[in-house]
Parts: sequence; C-alpha cells; structure tokens
Amino acid sequence: MTYLDAIILALIQGLTEFLPISSSAHLIIFSEILGTAQNLFLDVSLHLGTLIAVCIYFKRDLIEMFNGMLQSKSFFKNQLFINLAVSCIPTLFLGFLFVNLIDSHLRNTLVISLTTIGFALVLFVATFSSSNKTSVNQISLKDALIIGLAQSLSLIPGTSRSGITISAGLLLGLDNKTASKFSFLMAVPTISAIAAYQFFSLDLENLNDYLQFNLLGLFVSFIVAYFTIDFFIKFINRIGFIPFILYRLVLGLALLLFFT
Repeated sequence: MTYLDAIILALIQGLTEFLPISSSAHLIIFSEILGTAQNLFLDVSLHLGTLIAVCIYFKRDLIEMFNGMLQSKSFFKNQLFINLAVSCIPTLFLGFLFVNLIDSHLRNTLVISLTTIGFALVLFVATFSSSNKTSVNQISLKDALIIGLAQSLSLIPGTSRSGITISAGLLLGLDNKTASKFSFLMAVPTISAIAAYQFFSLDLENLNDYLQFNLLGLFVSFIVAYFTIDFFIKFINRIGFIPFILYRLVLGLALLLFFT
C-alpha cells in the first residue's frame, strides 16, 4: 500500500459512509482496482475518522443526551440513548454470527451490483411516504427497533447502512432531515462497536509498520466525512434523494455490465 492508496481509500470512506450509496461497496471495488489487499489497521483508522466526524457534528445532541442521563442518574430515562442502543443490537448480533459467511460469499461484484440496484428502488419507494415526525424525540422504541433491523441488512455489501436506515425511517413517517439525523446518530454505537471488534482482531506488534497510513487515513476520512454530513443534510432538504437513487442505479447497472 502507498500513501496515495491510503488517501484514496480514506476519501472514499469519508464520502460514502454517510451518503446512501454504500461505503463497503465502493471500498471493495476501489481496493480491487488499486490492487490493494485488505488492511485491518487502515480499516480501523477509517472507521475512527468517520466516527469522530459524526460525534463532533452532532456534539450538541450527544452532550444533551449525556447531560440528561447524568441529571436523571439513569441510562434508561433518556429515550434517545435507549433508541440508539436498541437500534444497533440486531446489526451487532447478526454481524457476529455471520461475519465469516459474509466475508466468504457476499463480498463480490455480483452481490454488490444487485444490492446497489435493489436498495436504490427501496429508497425510491420510501421517498413517497408521508411524514409526520420531524424530530428524533418523536421516534418510538418500536421505530428504533425496526430501523435497527433494517440496518442489519447493511451487513450485505452494497446495501448502504445510511441508505437502508434512512429508507426505514421514511417508511415509518420520519421526514428527510429526521430520518437522516437518526441514521447518522445510529452510526456512533454501530461504528464504535465495529472499530472495537476490528481493533481487538489486530496483531498490535505490527501497528508501528502502518502508523503513518493509519494517521493519514484517520485525518482524511474525518475531514471528508464531516463536510459530507453537512453537505448531505443541506442537500436533501432542498433536492431530496433522487440524485443518489439515480447514481445507485447507474453504478449497479455498470457493475453488472462490465464486472460480472
């Protein structure tokens, strides 16, 4: 791996983690194009970069949530905390059970192309749902569980974690901004758990060999992810999801035609 490879992969992670176009699909495709082997050290750094970005962007919501828990002296009296905790359980549980199956059989171009197209159509249908919830405080525990179950589908490469959770939110009556905001907040426990799992899977004796790539990847993915979140929230309020749906359809068809 070269510094240029690390920068390109960090740019891709930062751009696609929070857009409804699937970061895993793009990372797999570009890793094959660049001819770079999977590097768990860099994967951890890229996830940490995007995690820091979402935490800083939504720091007011997170600080308010933790202040509420400190004041009540209970984790269980804060609805947002409970919703976020419940929403990440299905993905973490199913990911733990099926990680080897997914890595062995689903990380290929055919699966990515089909899921890219299929879940573009799901998002398209979801955009026609009527909205009656305009705040994350209106999200019920049932809503959070359903969105969490939808998020577990993102274990399949090409699905898009943000894409499927936003789709589920829209179908449950959330407006564009609220569905996107809750999806991004869900990334905090989910990405934290993924990064922790990857970290404990590493051979730390070789960490120093990849330190420069790690720091570079973390910094680039953080900067790009932060501005991508800001852009996306402003963009969907004015234009909506159609450009992302069209992009997914074009990408999926191109993968089917040229890479399968």
